[in-house]
Amino acid sequence: MSEACCSVTPSEARGSSCPASGFEGRPVAWTTVAALVKGRVPPKQEFRLCRDSECDVVYYGSTGTLLSASELGVQPGFKHGSGGLVCYCFLHTEADIERQLRETGKTDVFESIKSEVEAGNCACEVRNPSGKCCLGEVQAAIRGLEKRIGVTA
Repeated sequence: MSEACCSVTPSEARGSSCPASGFEGRPVAWTTVAALVKGRVPPKQEFRLCRDSECDVVYYGSTGTLLSASELGVQPGFKHGSGGLVCYCFLHTEADIERQLRETGKTDVFESIKSEVEAGNCACEVRNPSGKCCLGEVQAAIRGLEKRIGVTA
């Protein structure tokens, strides 16, 4: 498993809020933003990720750059509704997990992704809008869905 893929980006400058929603964003590497933007790559700067599901802004930069979901090549699963992508390397969605849970009472999505990550087959730092490994988010999505639909693990 690649260290860069699943390591957490250090947070040097806490307290920077999204100018559109006021949501406190987490730092994300410029390389992640550059890899996901559809148009012209924005100038290098410090970027933060706005995870507020009601806000159109996905990334906001230290020099005032704002990028919405429509400007990215991938639609972040945490924006505007549920059922979206939770794993950007292997294209697993929350809807896939829910379907498996409803049909069988369990899901193999977490184990499948974990196996791929351990084999070094992920590129989270450039495919996941957060720039981090998705395993924590996938696990949280599974727990949330299990609780919501009444499946006990």
